[in-house]
Amino acid sequence: MIYDVILTKENDQYIARAKEWPEVTVVENSRDAAIEQLKSQLLDYLTNKVEVVQVDIPLSMPTENPWLDKFGWFKDDPTFNDLQAEIAAYRQELDQEMGHLVE
Repeated sequence: MIYDVILTKENDQYIARAKEWPEVTVVENSRDAAIEQLKSQLLDYLTNKVEVVQVDIPLSMPTENPWLDKFGWFKDDPTFNDLQAEIAAYRQELDQEMGHLVE
């Protein structure tokens, strides 16, 4: 397996951290020693201390577009067109205040 390692140098020491497993961290005097020690600790961690499993999480509703089930709710509302006109007028007012061209 390939794992990303975050390697930093502070106070003449190298700190190596496994990106996916931040609890696996080593501090060594050389870059190569830090990497080798991290590989050893990561192998021990993954084989002896944790179990990696995959789980299926059932969602209560489909992850499709959440607005689709609302489509058409206001089709019989007699004030809907008035609301749309008010929104358009307000947008034009804001555009004019901001100096945008209004067609």
